[in-house]
Amino acid sequence: KQEAYATLRAALITLAKVSAPFVPFISDEIYLNLRNDNDPESVHLCDWPEASQFLKDEVLGMKMDVARRTVSLGRALRNAHELKIRQPLKSLYVVTRDKDERAVLIEMADLIAEELNVKDVQFRENEEELVEYSVKANFKVLGRKLGKDMKIAAARIASLRSGEIKSLMEGATLSVDFEGSQNNVLELTSDSVEVRRSEKAGLKVLNEGSLTVALDPEITPELMAEGLVRDLVRGIQNLRKDSGLQVTDRITVRADGPEEVRNATDSFNEYLTGETLSESFVWTDLPESCNDSTVVSVGEFTVRIAIEKK
Repeated sequence: KQEAYATLRAALITLAKVSAPFVPFISDEIYLNLRNDNDPESVHLCDWPEASQFLKDEVLGMKMDVARRTVSLGRALRNAHELKIRQPLKSLYVVTRDKDERAVLIEMADLIAEELNVKDVQFRENEEELVEYSVKANFKVLGRKLGKDMKIAAARIASLRSGEIKSLMEGATLSVDFEGSQNNVLELTSDSVEVRRSEKAGLKVLNEGSLTVALDPEITPELMAEGLVRDLVRGIQNLRKDSGLQVTDRITVRADGPEEVRNATDSFNEYLTGETLSESFVWTDLPESCNDSTVVSVGEFTVRIAIEKK
């Protein structure tokens, strides 16, 4: 316990030092509550902390870099296809050609699922399970070398099979028959071609280097209901904040809204009341003239809500 306390104290003092230029009074208050008799009298009299390379966890840093990159790709897919983050999705599919990355992502699967709000993270061995490959000649690389034969070469490259394209992506050199060359052989590398990926039906796919992620965008009635309740929770939490309630205050909630949202709360009532610290949640009639009510957006619907401190 003593060692844990010392570590926590050191972390908080360091935090106070680096935040002092931005929040001087709060930082000094934190520091004064932690300082020893031998420490300077104010955080503003302390030396700037120096980073220690010995305390840096290289392995953990690598793991978090991989996890962040995966989450970033997943969020980019959500944004591109207007799948808001509060809407739960069924699955995220992950493929990587790097064995170390795969091990890290399996370890971090729960964190990735939480960050991307998906029910499941599934790993696939081959990218072909998510996409279909096609390939195009890189005219900048091959044009000068082949000259007038470039058109014939481009047609031959476009006919490459999926396995051949995959071998190029993995760094192999591919020898293909080519009628336009003097020795009838064309040597191809990954620089010689431009690989294109076409999403398989029912998936939204994004690739970056060795990593490919895919989202299943289908929103089932159950997922839709959960998404509506999450939106409703957000609306109630904002009302709590705007009303000046403390985070521990219990409340009662009255709400008036469409049948779709009412049905959704039936399945997730425990989650709804637990997240908002509501001792009761009741659907009722709230006319527009109700002064203590507020309209919030819930998905494509609107719900009128009135909260009261218990």
